[in-house]
Amino acid sequence: MTKYNTFQKILQVFRNVASNKENEKIVERNTIFKNRHKNSRCFIIGNGSSLRHQNLSPVKHEVTFAMNAFWKHPIVTASWQPTYYCFADPSTFDGAKSWHLFFRSLNKKITTSIFFVPVYGKKTIEGQNLLPISQTFYVMFGQDMSTDDMDIIDLAYRLPPVQSTSQLAIELAIYMGCNPIYLLGMDHDWLSHRGKDRHFYSGKTLEDHPVAHGDLAKDSYKSELESCLKLWIKYEELKVIADQKQIKILNATDGGFLDVFPRISYKSLFSL
Repeated sequence: MTKYNTFQKILQVFRNVASNKENEKIVERNTIFKNRHKNSRCFIIGNGSSLRHQNLSPVKHEVTFAMNAFWKHPIVTASWQPTYYCFADPSTFDGAKSWHLFFRSLNKKITTSIFFVPVYGKKTIEGQNLLPISQTFYVMFGQDMSTDDMDIIDLAYRLPPVQSTSQLAIELAIYMGCNPIYLLGMDHDWLSHRGKDRHFYSGKTLEDHPVAHGDLAKDSYKSELESCLKLWIKYEELKVIADQKQIKILNATDGGFLDVFPRISYKSLFSL
């Protein structure tokens, strides 16, 4: 290795350290969310096809976490807004024109929610005016999940890495002290419907994007199984942390494959 290459590697280490210090400052303000909803129930809403026949009207006045393309749901109006809105997919902030159009549509429907996004998207978000700055908070991933440490989920520092946006929402809910946490629209049944759209909305999540819309049918079944296993393991780790805090996570999805959390009837939660 040449001296030049050695110097470049050392320089990159210092840049990463500086960047991490800067990011730590950015996420410090998230302390305002610590136990914000302590012992209040919340609903984390995915984008599974089961939402087509689940009535979301009852959760209008509940604490809700939505994600990704949920703005396409017809329930979203000026009078029905999610409390929080999450993104975690790295491709979301790659600066592609298709994402710019996505956020333009989102901002027309989502007007009062508080957004949580990875800190690496900050430059793109603010540079392209993708989300309202005053309503956008950033999270930083880094430390591994340790089921021996019940306080591992710290929104004002580094969160355990996640395999899905729904898992980020669970971490947020745990940090905010929500209890119980109910899951909706978490079908997670794509392995039995390979190559088919399994969202509540029709059409693609994003048009003309080379990464955001992969075709499951083109991937090996083994690779999809491995990805699904990693997802399940992460859910199991989150359940252990929640159990340590005596926080209940219950799956109120109508159907689906996610069996990590106990099931509960969605209708039983309301006086309908």
